[in-house]
Amino acid sequence: MPLIIQPLGKESVDSEIANIALSNDGEFVTWSTYNGLLYVLSRENNQKRELQLDSFANNLGFISRELFVVGQEEGNVICFSTSFEKVWEISCPGGCELIKCTKNGDLIALIDGTNSLRLINSQGELLSKFSDNELIGLTINENGSAISCWDDEGNLFVLNRNGTIIFKRKINSDVGERIITAKYTQNGILLVSKESLDIPDEGEQHELEFWNPLGQKIRTIGFNSKCVTLAINKNLIWAGLFSGEVFVIDDNNKKLIWKSEYSISSLIAINNDVLVASWFYLFKISKETSDSFWQYEHSGIIDFFKMDSDGNIAILAGNDRNDYTNPSPLIILNPNATPIWEEESDDEFQEEEILEVEHTDIYDNSDDDLKDLLGDDFEQYQSKNDMGEISSMDDLMAAFDEELSLEPKIDESKEEESLIEHLLSADEKRNQPPICNAGNDQVLESGDDGSCTVILDGSSSHDPDGYIRTWNWTSEDGRTLSSGPKLKLRLPVGNHRFTLTVADDDGAMSSDSVSIVIR
Repeated sequence: MPLIIQPLGKESVDSEIANIALSNDGEFVTWSTYNGLLYVLSRENNQKRELQLDSFANNLGFISRELFVVGQEEGNVICFSTSFEKVWEISCPGGCELIKCTKNGDLIALIDGTNSLRLINSQGELLSKFSDNELIGLTINENGSAISCWDDEGNLFVLNRNGTIIFKRKINSDVGERIITAKYTQNGILLVSKESLDIPDEGEQHELEFWNPLGQKIRTIGFNSKCVTLAINKNLIWAGLFSGEVFVIDDNNKKLIWKSEYSISSLIAINNDVLVASWFYLFKISKETSDSFWQYEHSGIIDFFKMDSDGNIAILAGNDRNDYTNPSPLIILNPNATPIWEEESDDEFQEEEILEVEHTDIYDNSDDDLKDLLGDDFEQYQSKNDMGEISSMDDLMAAFDEELSLEPKIDESKEEESLIEHLLSADEKRNQPPICNAGNDQVLESGDDGSCTVILDGSSSHDPDGYIRTWNWTSEDGRTLSSGPKLKLRLPVGNHRFTLTVADDDGAMSSDSVSIVIR
């Protein structure tokens, strides 16, 4: 049995959780749901407030102990106090796609619904706007002097607060690259996780790049799978891979310390250890021993995970993506809690009361005891006994045995076989494999350069009794090209074949291939 920890609190919801945020000191917790409700909980007095928004809040972030910003799917960005007083409001065309805030809250960077970057100060004033590309991701350094943003084609820009480009990362692959995630270290180095759709001329397909503030790439580290999340603690870097591996990077060393059966969704460094979110589970992993201190199982897949500055309070939320009938609660944990063995969390066993059994000898005073034993059949027995048909207790027992022998016998082997068939049948009904659809075969004309842009679309794949958990596009030589339902490629003249493999929420997989002919 694994070691586990018990939560400090659970906050039930009537609708799925859309986002969460935690103040730096861990005192205030805020979360939003898809029905448009916004909640704030004070942990000190356990007081909870709620507010109905015009649109649901898909982005939340604290800019001070008692102030937080709310980005809505449709509508403006609003700054509230923890008592729901509106401090300021600023226009956000097309809604808010992503928000990042500096630790001291003096800079708010967001991507709006037009895929443009907007930089805002803590008073709600627009500092600058950057809209040269359709941006999908961003990160900022600790003091807000550098903002990194990127699009879906591998272009990455580093800007200052005025929106001026400090440097631009060059694409290394002819077919195209994708930025998976990026994060600044405490000394200002920008870590960029990238994935190439083909084997690049230089470097590896899955790499973590190190960029200094001058725009120089000073180092790269290759992985066998894409790095989807990063955590930083002083000189330690933690990298979580799509394949479920967790690496720690110290100076020039890369060390595998732990492996999950599922993709790593989030990492948070805590002293020299790391908190790892993977599927329904949260683990605390030791850097020194690579062991799990404890684990916590959530009722939903962990989509959101935050921790306060001191590492004393963590919150997590997510949904099971199955029937959605019972939205999973928000969980509050103490990462430093003393773990217990899992069976210790169950209710204590009650001691069974031992009863004294009164033994009766049916052979003593046999008429009375037999009358109690046989009930209504006693008179029939007595009549036969008077006629001499039953002369002893042995004859009576023989008569009972004869009656039993007349009952049909059950074939135990058939009963066992029937039970096995029933269990197998029930197991088959429990999960059906997903239906994979890689799309229709295509015949396309090349352009003047002898190539053609192709879109592979496997989004029609589905699971009849659950949901698709992972997509994996591979080329004919087995190389992984993408982990999303759609893939954009530029292909030369010739015949090409690609395979899509999907896995459902219960681990069942299926594959389908598509043929592309470029003439």
